[in-house]
Amino acid sequence: MRSSIVAAVVLGLVVCATSPASAGRLFGDIKIDGKPVPEGVVVRVSQPGASAVADTTKTDKFGGFKLMVKGEGKCTLAVVWEKQPIELAVFSNKEATRYDLILEKKDGKVSLRRK
Repeated sequence: MRSSIVAAVVLGLVVCATSPASAGRLFGDIKIDGKPVPEGVVVRVSQPGASAVADTTKTDKFGGFKLMVKGEGKCTLAVVWEKQPIELAVFSNKEATRYDLILEKKDGKVSLRRK
């Protein structure tokens, strides 16, 4: 009986001591020439100073994407178009943030901007 009480107290302390990691959700859609990009376009997000990509996904049939980022602050979102990553600075917040994006072709170069 005593060991179960001690275990419950220890478990309670562990739960109270750990703070939940704040995570931000980035979502939206990507268009080119007024139409959604094809299904399967790779979209990824990374945080400054981190060597690894925070999250990666592929667009759905409507050009939509959803990404999760741990922590808040400035991030880099990259859309891999024709085997080239096109990057855009974005911000992660506690609340979900919508980024509707447009791929533009000018003078043979592709750029990414927010709608």
